[in-house]
Amino acid sequence: MNIYLDIDGVLLIDDKQAAPYADDFLHAILTKYPDATHWLTTHNWRGKNRAKEVLAPHLSADTVRLLDNIKPSEWGALKTDAINFEEDFLWFDDDLWPDELQVLENSNASDRFVMVDLSKDPEQLKKLTEMINTL
Repeated sequence: MNIYLDIDGVLLIDDKQAAPYADDFLHAILTKYPDATHWLTTHNWRGKNRAKEVLAPHLSADTVRLLDNIKPSEWGALKTDAINFEEDFLWFDDDLWPDELQVLENSNASDRFVMVDLSKDPEQLKKLTEMINTL
């Protein structure tokens, strides 16, 4: 299974602090899917890969070392450009554009998108960590 991760609103809150349980969430994903986790974030877009630089000040040193295992992704106007629809996946993001939803629906994959809303549920990453551990 491929994992696609956004940063802002998923792993970071307001660019100022790590989301609650971000370290645990990343450890669970990278333990279970060390070779199949991809960035799907504007911090890794059009040849730039600033993901580690952006996250490092906010995560534990152990987690920061694991970030090197996350693969960059190439995408254009839509994040769905980077998703391999030939393989099973989960995509964690705090925003979904209507055109991206349409791509997911056309690929019968809308259930593979996980909306992260930390303002509604500050402990959502804890719950998602538990979900990842049961997969």
